[in-house]
Amino acid sequence: MSYTQKTLAGFSWQTLYKGLLVGVAMIKMYILARLLNPEAFGLFSLTAITLGITESLTQTGINVTILQSKKSVKYFLDTAWVIAIIRGFIIGSIMLLLGLFMQSYYQEPQLLGLIGVAALIPIIKGFINPYIVTLHKEMRFFQDSLYRFSLVLVESLAVIVLGLITHSVWALVGGLIIGAIYEVIISFSFFKLKPKFAYVPSKGKAILNNAKWLSVSTVLNYLNENVDDFVLGKMFGTHSLGIYHNSYALSHKVNYDFSKSAHHSTLPAFTQLENSPERLQRAFYRSLLALVAFISFASLPLILFPGFFVSFILGDQWLSAIPLVRPLVFAGMVQSISNMSYSLFLARKQYKIMNLHLFSSLSIMLVLIIWWGNTNLLLGAVYGILVARLLTLPLILLGILKKK
Repeated sequence: MSYTQKTLAGFSWQTLYKGLLVGVAMIKMYILARLLNPEAFGLFSLTAITLGITESLTQTGINVTILQSKKSVKYFLDTAWVIAIIRGFIIGSIMLLLGLFMQSYYQEPQLLGLIGVAALIPIIKGFINPYIVTLHKEMRFFQDSLYRFSLVLVESLAVIVLGLITHSVWALVGGLIIGAIYEVIISFSFFKLKPKFAYVPSKGKAILNNAKWLSVSTVLNYLNENVDDFVLGKMFGTHSLGIYHNSYALSHKVNYDFSKSAHHSTLPAFTQLENSPERLQRAFYRSLLALVAFISFASLPLILFPGFFVSFILGDQWLSAIPLVRPLVFAGMVQSISNMSYSLFLARKQYKIMNLHLFSSLSIMLVLIIWWGNTNLLLGAVYGILVARLLTLPLILLGILKKK
């Protein structure tokens, strides 16, 4: 099977996986939207921001380095595990400090406790067996999709059960912790090859050297995905942030998650085609066309009937989310194109153009969210996100056309 065929096969498996994932997410949202109030989702968004920003700031690029390397996963295994464990403890410590800031900045007393407990998540995940990346590197997409789906299913079931018991934001944080514990267990159960706590400086240097530009990309990518929550939570409070959170989950996030699955499935194939520019370009165009066709078709019902889906899935207390759905759907579609293009940029190691796009998108989005949010409230901020995505698309086109 050619790399192009493998890429499209991987995209097919990832599409099926993401379709099942969307189904699970919709069921979870349907139940939780009736168990928890918007404030709970707003508090969880702020807690997730703290987790994400510390993870992105301490990004080591372990998985991407292993994927890009011609060496086997086994070569990096022990060193990668040591780095991941140390990184997990660093993230947890930083989160505790950020919790103090977040509690004071948003004047939300619960945030310190929530963030303190959530700090356990990166510590637990640091112990995941790095050999799990072999599923991705060797393009074993069926097993990879099955593995990832099991993680989401366990976390979703945990959140729903805890939601039924607590009716509070703690259900969302508790579900993440249970999911992290399960991921560690399953990563060791999946493979006979287990890491040892042994660090080899030369291998560690190879991982960390490649992380320099990747770390910049990771931070910028994280901010592009989450700075809206950070700003909107301060501007409008946790209730409005909760409304936005579920509007985003219903519309923008669905499209963006499909693109992340496509990114996940295409990156290993694209890295193998790095030295064949024409084949790489063809594989990218076919994958992009398949993604755009799929998300356009999948988005149509939400574009035509946003009121029905908000009312049916979220319920009557979320009706103020209806005007936000259409612009967020379109913003998600545009962001999906950008995210798919990042697979090409990573394969070519075009970090500069990727970082330029991320920085430009972030800067414009921040300005428009604050400007239009102050004049047109939450709807204005949402349109600011959409326009920022559209204005920076030419940079993506430039990166696609610019060959190494």
